[in-house]
Amino acid sequence: MRASLRINVKAKWLWSCCAALILGMVITCCSITVFTVTQPDTAVVGSTIPISVKFTYHNIKGGNTENLVFGFLVPKGWAVSQNAKITYTSTVGDGKMVLMPSNVTEPQSNGLSWSSALLKKFGIGTNLVNDMEWVVYQSDVGLPLNDGEEITATLNISLKVGADNNNTLCKLGYLIAESHDGLHEVDSNIDQNGAKYEYYAEQITPCFMLTGGSGEVVDFCNPQLTSVDPPKSLDNDFVTLSFDGTVTKTALPSSSTIYLCATANTSDGKTYTVCDQSAKTQFTQTVAGSNKYKITIWPRSYFGISDSQTIVNMNYYVTDATGNIKVGYGNTASPFTYTFKCN
Repeated sequence: MRASLRINVKAKWLWSCCAALILGMVITCCSITVFTVTQPDTAVVGSTIPISVKFTYHNIKGGNTENLVFGFLVPKGWAVSQNAKITYTSTVGDGKMVLMPSNVTEPQSNGLSWSSALLKKFGIGTNLVNDMEWVVYQSDVGLPLNDGEEITATLNISLKVGADNNNTLCKLGYLIAESHDGLHEVDSNIDQNGAKYEYYAEQITPCFMLTGGSGEVVDFCNPQLTSVDPPKSLDNDFVTLSFDGTVTKTALPSSSTIYLCATANTSDGKTYTVCDQSAKTQFTQTVAGSNKYKITIWPRSYFGISDSQTIVNMNYYVTDATGNIKVGYGNTASPFTYTFKCN
């Protein structure tokens, strides 16, 4: 296992910023020449990991002062806004990164906050579970951009991982921009090398592994035979279970009628199993012949528990019409498991 991940991009077309000032019509244009992310491959729940983000850009013409903006794509359960400390060092000054106020809008998004704008533009990257968020920071002061100057900066991130105590596989994301132009689309501006200006830089890194937590692994990286939406819920919420028979070949006939065979485990040590082949347990194929299915249940009603009971988790299989073929976690005989929790 490698000790760290290094992604180096050296291309003057990768990112540039062009800030037009109405006063005096001064234009500042800067183009990133290096964008490097260094992060561990693995960590243990509750540990604090170091991450560095380094970049160099050349200020092509004009001058201005702008705040550096940093976007961080992370699992929601990590509570990064409470568990990360970020400082920066640069050739034009040192300081700390502070959380972007929620009422500050990204300048290109018609009034969206920075976090909402990043989610709209980049989604959750190449992660497969919709339980990620963009946490956005800005430099504590504006940084001066002088004509013809090359500026080098490093973000030093100290991150306590796994606040939700989950074993996790996920792909972290990183974005660098500046406060004036934000997520400005590529336009007709050309730099001195004949490349188009790009106003921000964004990277999604390979899968990061978090171990030492409790319960099942939350895998954002790999296609899963089954998934549950929402990823976190209580037993009194409606949940939708999906089965994707295209991920790998299973013992279930392709595009056949399939059913849910599930057991609820309650906080008082009781178990409640629903494992028949009926309209109640039948999955619905999302598109005819797609071999992809969904079923929505209200767990408390589905398992028939009393008002005084609480479902802790649910173990389940996907079965065929006979009930004899059962597909479980990782296409094995072990059941899938879903733990009910709100965070």
